[in-house]
This record gives sequence, C-alpha cells and structure tokens, in this order.
Amino acid sequence: METSNSGASGGKALENALAECLESKSGNYAENLERVVGQWISYYADRDVRTLEDVSKRTMGQYAAHLSRRVDAGQSDDVDGGIAASTAWTYYNQVSAFLSWAVKWDYLAENPAEKAAAKDELPDRSSSTSGEQQFWQPEQRRAIVTYVDERAREAIDADGMDAFEEVRDRALVTMLAYSGVRGAEVLADSRDDRRNGLRWHSVDLENGVITVLGKSQQKEETALPEQAVEPLRRLKTLLDPPADGWPVFPSRHPPSLYAAIDDAGHDKPDGNPWGYVLETGIEPPSMSTSGARTLLKRLSDEADVPSLDQDDYLTLHGARRGVGEKLYRERGAAAAQRTLRHADPQMTSEMYSHIEASELAEDNTEVFNGE
Repeated sequence: METSNSGASGGKALENALAECLESKSGNYAENLERVVGQWISYYADRDVRTLEDVSKRTMGQYAAHLSRRVDAGQSDDVDGGIAASTAWTYYNQVSAFLSWAVKWDYLAENPAEKAAAKDELPDRSSSTSGEQQFWQPEQRRAIVTYVDERAREAIDADGMDAFEEVRDRALVTMLAYSGVRGAEVLADSRDDRRNGLRWHSVDLENGVITVLGKSQQKEETALPEQAVEPLRRLKTLLDPPADGWPVFPSRHPPSLYAAIDDAGHDKPDGNPWGYVLETGIEPPSMSTSGARTLLKRLSDEADVPSLDQDDYLTLHGARRGVGEKLYRERGAAAAQRTLRHADPQMTSEMYSHIEASELAEDNTEVFNGE
C-alpha cells in the first residue's frame, strides 16, 4: 500500500486522499465511505491505479463492469459475493462522491465517474419505484398525531408535571410529522459523537426554526411549522430545562441516566434517577434513533394506524418522506426541495416521480376522453 503523499506516477495517493476526505466526515456516512472507497482502492491495487490522477473514465467503466458482474452473481445460487443492483449503484455513487471531493479541492479537474461511458457499464437500476417506499400518508399522520395529543392531554390531567414522557413523545412525533427533519438530526446516534440530539439552544420557537447538523455535516436551518411549535413549547414549559444545552428529547432509560450521573461525579442515587437529574441539573442523554424506532413501533400499534401491514410501523424516514409527499403535491417540487434541504433538485424529483407519473396519467386521460 502507498504510504507517501504521492503515488509512483506522481500526484495524490488514493489512500492519502481518502484519509484527508474522511477528516471532514463523520458517523454512518464516514464509515460507509471508508469501507466502500477503501474496497475500490484495493480493487485497483494491482492495476497501476495508485493516485487520483491515475483514475480515468476507463477506470470507472471497469469498476462499473465489476459491479455489474457482482449483480449477475447475486442472481445465481451457485455464486457467492453477489449484490443487488441498488447496492451496485450505491457503491458507485460513493466512489463518485469521493472523486467529487477531489475535484472540489483541485486534486482533479473533473470527475471521471460522472462520464456517461463509465455509467453505461452499470446494471439497470432497481425496478422499485418511489411510490413503493414508505411515507406517512395523511390519514396515518392524523392517526398518530391525534393519538399522541390525546395521550399527552390525559396524562397532564392525571399527573400534572409528572406527565413528561407523554408530552415529550407528542413533541417528537409532531416534529417528525410536520418538519421533514431526519431522525439523526434531532436524536442521538451512538456511532457519531457529533449527533448527540437536538438542544434547546438550537430551537427558535418564536420564529419557527431549528438548527440541525445536516447530512452535509454542516449546520442547517429548517422550518418548524406551528403544528410542531406548540407541542415543543408545552414540553419546554413542563421540563423547564436548567440549561439551554439540555437535549430537547431526553431519554429516561435508567442505565443511560445512571451513566450520566456517574460521568458527573455523583454517587448512584436511591430511587428514581430521572428525578435526581432534574433536581441536580445533571444533563441527561438524548433519546437515540434506536429508542425512537422502538417508540414508534409501540405508538403505531397503540394508535391503530391505518394501512399498515402486520408488524409494520411508521418509520423515522417515512415521516420525512410524508412531509415531502404532501408539499410536492400541494406546493410543487421547489417547496419540497427547500423543506427537505436536498442539494440536488434531481433527488427530489426522483423521490416523488410517482406523483408526476400519476398526474401525467390524469392529464393524458382528459386529452383522450374526447376522442
């Protein structure tokens, strides 16, 4: 493996370029990029492709053909190591993203992975359509939002200030249902230290804006509709966080609370650890994405959400797609793109292509009705 900054043919060694690229990435994205691009670099170890300057249109065409062969292998019971067509495209796009980074920092003049001739070697895209991906349908959104609202109101009537969990769950569900945020932007991810949950200092209830760490790994502002503002306001009033740095959606998981208490240098309290952190002002951990998925499974069942198959539940990303679906239909592609913060409008169009096809079918039906 090349250890110097330059390869044998001069230029930026691929291994060093990847290491530099990963410095600005984190979490799942960084892990996947390191794995996939690392495998791509290893694939060319014996093919005299050692530096960024060695990567050509033909190089990427060879890689695309290699992925296609792996897809073909995946369709045979007699061959190991096969992958799906969608996986092949994911791998190729991650290598392309790495090369785009190289272009951004002037290591390359252009991205050879984006050349049509190279992409021609890739397998046909998966036949699954945008409409087959889960999104919270309007009636599903109404069902779960109505349920968590009634649940929170009943808990407040019965328990007053002790109704935290129900009020927190209502605020989380309404934020997911109406804002279009990604789950990892407002919840903690154990694989990414930077994603430690939304904090109150990043919430502007007066202007309806929250600031999150976006998929770009940069801070991004996103709109918070009034439907989500009021539940958050009630949560803040009930919680009365002692510091702006407290998580908006704290976890009440006892082992996690005891760990936070221990990290703060306190002895393990007798009784309720949640009450102890409130009394002492020790910052609790944020609810995690895995914890939220467990919560959504339970709430989907309790709310008797319609149009769900057995064992299905409303997912975190389904909420985001549902917001985009509604905006795409009611306000058009531009509004959906702005809310979902897609850098590329093409991504929005591909995500909701089923809507365009359906509307086009209706228009064409009207055209031929008079024949």
